[in-house]
Amino acid sequence: MRIDPASLSPGRRYFLMISCIIPRPIAWVSTLNEDGSHNLAPFSFFNAFSATPPILGIGFAPHEDKGEKDTLRNLRRSGELTVSMATVPMAERLVETSADLPYGTDEAAAAGVELQASELVGPPRVADSPVSFECTVWELKALGDAGSVLLLAEVKLLHIQDTLFNYYGVVDPYKFDALARLGGISYGGLGERFDLRSGGG
Repeated sequence: MRIDPASLSPGRRYFLMISCIIPRPIAWVSTLNEDGSHNLAPFSFFNAFSATPPILGIGFAPHEDKGEKDTLRNLRRSGELTVSMATVPMAERLVETSADLPYGTDEAAAAGVELQASELVGPPRVADSPVSFECTVWELKALGDAGSVLLLAEVKLLHIQDTLFNYYGVVDPYKFDALARLGGISYGGLGERFDLRSGGG
């Protein structure tokens, strides 16, 4: 089947893309609201874009009612965020923080997610996340004129659970029960894992 993306509604285009591009990591993003209260929301248009400098990328779609998501509104003002990685046992709490609540509502408290103070940025991180990043905004880039935005965030500090490290001093994928986003309401773990030698490309 051939599909011209321009022929699709924004919603149809979104759901088709997220059902095809799987699995995707999830950025559990913490920011501070104007009054200093916490905002916590998951985003699965997310990945690592660069190691030097260390850059994470997150895509924001326009909000149907507000025009701009609370997280993006906070980032424009403060320029600071944390990104915590979720594990499979954290899935239900993560999904609860995606609820569309009024601005200023503490999603972490509503979902029973404990937060921990960061060292270099204002927003706290998810306390029981095995991997978290303290970040500042590198660039916010509009993608077209419909309200979509690409965030490039620079990692200022990493927090990694000691038990995740392997012999080579990096995170062992066999110890990291990372949560992945699939299409629609579907999520998954890493499932079968295997090793292959890379050609260096």
